[in-house]
Amino acid sequence: MKIKHPNGFTLPEILIVVTILVVLGLIILVGINPMMQFFKGYDTRRKSDLYKIKIAFEAYYADHDCYPSIDILNSCGSNALEPYLATIPCDPNSLQPYTYYTGPNESFICPQKIAVYAVLANKFDPQGDEIQFCPDTIVSISGDMNYLETVSGCSNRIYCSDWYGCQSGACVLVARDEFPSCSPSTNCDNRCGAPYNQTPEEFCSQISRRGTYSNECKTI
Repeated sequence: MKIKHPNGFTLPEILIVVTILVVLGLIILVGINPMMQFFKGYDTRRKSDLYKIKIAFEAYYADHDCYPSIDILNSCGSNALEPYLATIPCDPNSLQPYTYYTGPNESFICPQKIAVYAVLANKFDPQGDEIQFCPDTIVSISGDMNYLETVSGCSNRIYCSDWYGCQSGACVLVARDEFPSCSPSTNCDNRCGAPYNQTPEEFCSQISRRGTYSNECKTI
């Protein structure tokens, strides 16, 4: 006696196979995360752009004894930096210029130090955590741009190379090369915020009587 086998798959079997394929597809989709890969491609471009800009700027400096003027990156997409760079790159996503900083008190026409910044899309890229107060930001700098200047360029924080404050009625150096957060005042000069009709010592003596001392200020 011959046993007849049913032809094809039953509906429950088809549903099981389809469910397995859907689950596998979701796992692959989540693992690859096409949008993240897309944004990582943007970030790779940004890193490459900053490297190209640095090479071009250093070559320009070798010929002119200064870096390009502050507005040069605003013409991104143009050939304004030839022969050092065929096309000035723009951010691949926003198509806006990269941020260009020449340091405090620097000439905008012939700067001697520079920093060029880009903001990364990948929030998990460890390179984006290297600049304090500037999350997801990478930078290319000239050799004489120090770290505090680099932070100031992307965070807009003002740092004091010499920070003076009143302490026990005297004007004293409180800290050096800091980002101070000071109440009631922050002073980056050796007058401790004194008006010009008073000496710093007179001014500090007055505010000290009101209970204001430099140890009430904190550096961050």
